[in-house]
Amino acid sequence: MEFGQPKHPRDAVLVHGMWGNPGDWQWVGQILEANGFKVLTPDLPSHRSDAGLLEDAQEVKSAIRSCQGPAVVAGWSYGGDVIGIAAAGEENAARLVYVSSVPQPAQRSARDGSLFDGNPVIVWEDGDRFVLDNRWWVYEEKGRTFPPDVRRHIESLPRRSVTRRTLTDPIPVAAWASLPVTVLLGIRDELTGAEKRSWAHGNIADLRDIDDDHFLIFNSPEVVARVIMEGPGAAPAGNLPTEL
Repeated sequence: MEFGQPKHPRDAVLVHGMWGNPGDWQWVGQILEANGFKVLTPDLPSHRSDAGLLEDAQEVKSAIRSCQGPAVVAGWSYGGDVIGIAAAGEENAARLVYVSSVPQPAQRSARDGSLFDGNPVIVWEDGDRFVLDNRWWVYEEKGRTFPPDVRRHIESLPRRSVTRRTLTDPIPVAAWASLPVTVLLGIRDELTGAEKRSWAHGNIADLRDIDDDHFLIFNSPEVVARVIMEGPGAAPAGNLPTEL
């Protein structure tokens, strides 16, 4: 599916979500590549080691530095937390796109990691690693359905556990305060809390409500790809509080 070549093809660094894998971006990536983009999909180390948010950000920072020119850096869900750190101070980072994610202010001390404690659909491998039960992704309940190829992808590559440090590591910087930023939120996204959604609507100039749920990269890849292919556009949110 081609939308026309961009005037200045650039790299796109696409960061997967918590429990995910680089293949989650394949539908968006195929569209970008067909339109002249070089696509990088780093594999976050928190899914295969004792790493946390900070190491995940370092992995993405390395991907940004490997780009040959200006890059759009996009993160889906937890991937948004990662890009907000990784893109800080990087000359190649031209724009940030948050997909089903809201920018996080800097928090220089350890954060509360109890978000998923006691959640019945979270499986704990030990006291530190956890994953969302893979069956949750493919149950067709509450109107949650995926295209057949996405469903096959999720069933063949089960979600991967992460460390609690993905939740507790500090957030030392807020790259979105100094870079153009776009936020895409599904209007039926039950996984983005009302408080975060309200903050984003009140503070992010380029926030777009999409007729979808949390899984925009699976259900609406054309929409996400179009946004990534846009120019820098909106001004950074530099007049907003950037630290808690």
